[in-house]
Amino acid sequence: MTFSKGLRWSLGLLLAATAVIILMILSGMNDPKPVGELVQERPLFPQIAAPESSRITWLDEPLPEEDYSVRLTAAQEPEGDSRQGKDVGYGLVLGEGERYLAVAVSPLGYLSVWQETGQDTHFILPWQTWPHVRRDLETNEIWLDVEHSDQLTIRINREWLWTGEVESLTGQIGLFAESFGETAVIDFQTLRLWDFRE
Repeated sequence: MTFSKGLRWSLGLLLAATAVIILMILSGMNDPKPVGELVQERPLFPQIAAPESSRITWLDEPLPEEDYSVRLTAAQEPEGDSRQGKDVGYGLVLGEGERYLAVAVSPLGYLSVWQETGQDTHFILPWQTWPHVRRDLETNEIWLDVEHSDQLTIRINREWLWTGEVESLTGQIGLFAESFGETAVIDFQTLRLWDFRE
């Protein structure tokens, strides 16, 4: 009788703990949080990537001096133009001029992370498939946490991708668009910035 009663108590505690864990996961309690407070949310605009070319559009938003998080949502626009191809990349850039860090995704399921130093390109992650990149016309979210201006954590669609040290990030926030084939239109949707401004 005692063994049976103890077993029932153990099973009851296990079920209760499992229910609590499931509720915590569903509520988002364990989800990563941005660094600081939301200080800016701005709508963006579509951009054209010309055939076999890339471009960076620098925004009038300087990078914060303290730790911060920045999130970009974007997607490839529907193929209203028969010239538009899917072999494109789009993403978020931090830096200035020829010195920047870029994180880009492709509607074909690829992503890449690289840093331009002004003299050479250092690929942290060369173009490769990753299961959390949303394909086709679905919206992707690129989330960067920057600490001490050189410690970077990258998430794609809220899934952790990479954490490491990079060259110091100063300058501005930019939008990256590239076509490896035909003309493409990228719908840059929203940019959100968190930091510790007072």
